[in-house]
Amino acid sequence: MNTKILELAGTGLSLGGVALSHKVLGSVWTRATGNPPPAKNPDPDEAWTGIIIWSLVTGLVGTVIKVAISRQVAKMENEDKPKAKSQAEV
Repeated sequence: MNTKILELAGTGLSLGGVALSHKVLGSVWTRATGNPPPAKNPDPDEAWTGIIIWSLVTGLVGTVIKVAISRQVAKMENEDKPKAKSQAEV
């Protein structure tokens, strides 16, 4: 498969995966705390603890998704490349 197509697909999948995880995490957060996530909660009395936890969790999950997709795309790119002959085969 074309490298540019793989890169574009990887970027799209990363963005979609992060957006989906944000929705899921927001839903879980609301069920667990009874409040919307801090990013969408304009309450000035929001505790900094909740803001920090939300930031850490969403950052961690988003980064894991991006890295996993990037690694998969790189793996697919390497599978498409013709293998170089080793010195023993020459």
